Order: sequence, then C-alpha cells, then structure tokens
Amino acid sequence: MGAGIGIWVLNLDTIAKGRRVYALDLLGFGRSSRPHFPSSVEGVEDQYMSSIEQWRSANNLTRFTLLGHSFGGYLATLYAKKYPQHIAHLVLADPWGFTQMPEEKMQIPLRWKLVINVLKPFNIFSGLRAAGPLGPRLVNKNPSGEVAFKSLHLEMGYAQSPLIDRISDLDRDIPVTMIYGAQSWMDPTNGYRVQILDREDKYLTLQEMREGMAPVAVELILNAGHHVYADDPERFNSLLSEACSMYESADTSSSIQ
Repeated sequence: MGAGIGIWVLNLDTIAKGRRVYALDLLGFGRSSRPHFPSSVEGVEDQYMSSIEQWRSANNLTRFTLLGHSFGGYLATLYAKKYPQHIAHLVLADPWGFTQMPEEKMQIPLRWKLVINVLKPFNIFSGLRAAGPLGPRLVNKNPSGEVAFKSLHLEMGYAQSPLIDRISDLDRDIPVTMIYGAQSWMDPTNGYRVQILDREDKYLTLQEMREGMAPVAVELILNAGHHVYADDPERFNSLLSEACSMYESADTSSSIQ
C-alpha cells in the first residue's frame, strides 16, 4: 500500500515464467492517476471496485488469479466478492483490514495519546509532503490514495469495516491462499479464522489444497515481516508460483496489486 509496482522487483521475473502477469498501481498510488475520492467507506470501496473492473474489461481478461498485498489484499478481497465470475484464485499476501478492533483498547500512555490526537487529522505521508523544499522531490503528487485509505481506517491500524465480518459472503467456489510473514504486525490468525468459516477447525496448507482438501490455504513464512515478498522472495515466489499453477487454464492470467 502506498507503493508502486516496483516493490515486486524480486518477484515478477519468477512469477511470470510460463504465464502472463499484469501488475497495476492502484488509483492514488505509484504512477496511477490521483482522482478525488468520496469520504465514506462505501464511496471509496465502490470507486476502487469500479476502477479495477474497468481495468479488467480494458485488458479483455475473463478469469485470473488475483494477488493483493496489504491494502491491495483488502481491495482484492472486495473485488472477488463483487465479481466472483472473474476470479480463478484469490491470493492475499499479508492482507490489511481483516482484524476487528478490540472492544477494550490497549492502554496507551497519556503523552502518546496526545501525539496521536495531534497527528490524527493528517494522512500517513503528510510528513514527507511537509519536508520543506525537499518535500516535492520526495513526493510530488497529491495524496489522494492516502486520503482514500484514511477514510477506510479507524485508529491503530484497524479498518472501519473489517473483512473478517464480510468474507463469509465470498463465493465458496473461489479458492483462497493467504500468505503471512511470521514477524509481521498483521495477525495470521485471521487466515485460520477464514478457514474455520469454511471447514471446521482444520488449518490447511497449499499442499492440502492441491489434494482437494482445502478451499482456503494459509502459509506462514517464518523469517519475513509485512513485506513478505521482499523479506524472503525465494520462499514467497515458490508459494505464489504453486498457487498460480494450481488453478491455471488457457484463459487464466495473473494480476498483482
């Protein structure tokens, strides 16, 4: 989230062996345009869904494996829910937006509460944009993507409308692979909770998915953090290539966001 397709530099060549791969920057990020977004959760999500669907149609894709990382995983899940007919396999790499905000908030020292309240009105890259004469050299486009993300975000990294409450609506015929970094701040237990929604108390892997046992597979890369694709690209590329090949056919491509 907040980066361009260049972050996949350690992955694209491997993933593209034997298949066509499309990599896109989300609206408001990378080299994509910076449109105005609504301030509501529904408005932001609808605008992103519409843009991804327009992109799919313009590229004449019928069914494809869809991969999203972090915020891209949040949007990929929503797209798969809305347009299940186009998704052969949904792959989520350390996805953001699944965890519910706990009813009892963690105890934060008063001084840090004051800092959080001061910073709350700003988007996540305001510091770079306020870096004086150097700011425009660091970030020279308007922050529409960050503003959109802020509309979906509560505090302390939680989503206003957590996906764990909504993923049960996902078409059960769509296989899902969730790849987490063991050192990430994302909670991998959400992946296991998604599995339990579909299969009772069974934590399954890609190998078991290949054997027809699991519509949802969860993989944990031990020496990786949130940027799981870069922290251990060899392991990540192996898992992703396996996930892509599992449901590939002549009319299936792969898309990364």
